[in-house]
Amino acid sequence: MFVDVHTHLTHERFTGDLPDVIERAKSAGVHSIVCNGLDPESNRTVLQLSETYPEVLAALGIYPIQAIHSLLDESYGGEKITAFDVNAEIQFIREQSLQKNIVAVGECGMDGYWASEGTFAEQERVFRELVQISIDANIPVIVHSRKLEKRTLEVLASMEAPKVIMHCYCGKVKWAIQYANSHGFHFSIPANAAKNGNFIKMLKELPPERVLTETDAPYLAPVRGERNEPANVVGTVEFWAELTGVSLEDKAKVVQDNFSRLFDSPPSANSKTKQ
Repeated sequence: MFVDVHTHLTHERFTGDLPDVIERAKSAGVHSIVCNGLDPESNRTVLQLSETYPEVLAALGIYPIQAIHSLLDESYGGEKITAFDVNAEIQFIREQSLQKNIVAVGECGMDGYWASEGTFAEQERVFRELVQISIDANIPVIVHSRKLEKRTLEVLASMEAPKVIMHCYCGKVKWAIQYANSHGFHFSIPANAAKNGNFIKMLKELPPERVLTETDAPYLAPVRGERNEPANVVGTVEFWAELTGVSLEDKAKVVQDNFSRLFDSPPSANSKTKQ
C-alpha cells in the first residue's frame, strides 16, 4: 500500500498513455495518487480525473508563479503562463472545498527562484488565502517553497496550519526537523531521493511520522531525463527501508499511517464513489 501525495497527471506528457500510467501504479501497490492543480485549466482537469479514476484524489491550487503572472517582467524565464483572474480562482477552490470535492489545497506556496522580490508580497497574499481555505476545510495544504523555504515555513506557522505537506523541500534540513517537531509539518520525499543529499538526510533525520512520498511526476524521475510516474514512489520507500535497516513492509506502513492520519482516510480505490 503506497501513496503519491504530489503529482501532475494533467501534464501533456501523460496525454497519450494516462490509463497505462494509472494501471502501472495500481499494479505496484499505489492506491492513492493526489493530483495537484496549478491554475484554472489544470484544476478543472484534476477534478475530471478524480471522477474518472478512483485512485486519483483531487487537490486544487494556484502555483506561485501563476499567482503573480501580472507582475512578471522580462527577466522571467519559465514556461508561458496564461492570464486569469486569481481572486476568482481562489473563490472556486474555496467552493470546491466546501462541497468536499477535494482532499487538499495545492500546489501553492512561494517561489524565489523564478520570481523577483517585488512579487513576494502578492505571492504571500495568495498563499495565505489558500492556506486559510485548507484550515477552514480541515484538509492538508501542499506547499511549494523553492528558494523561500524559511519565509514559507514562517507563514504556515504563524497561521497555525494543522495539516501541512512541504513538497520537494530543498531548504535547510535543520529547519525541516524544527518545524516537523514543533508544528507537526509533513515532508514529502520525491522519487529521486537516492541521488539527492538533502533528501537522504531528511529520510535519516526527520521523525518517521512526518514523512510522506511523492513523485512530482512527470518531473524528478529516479533516472534523470526520464518521465516520472506514480509507481516510482515504491522505489523511494525501498530506499528508505535500506537506508534505515527496516523492512519495506514496515516503512510502507509508516507512510500509509501518516497519509491516513493526515487525510483522515480519504476514499480508497475500492470505496470511492464517482459523481
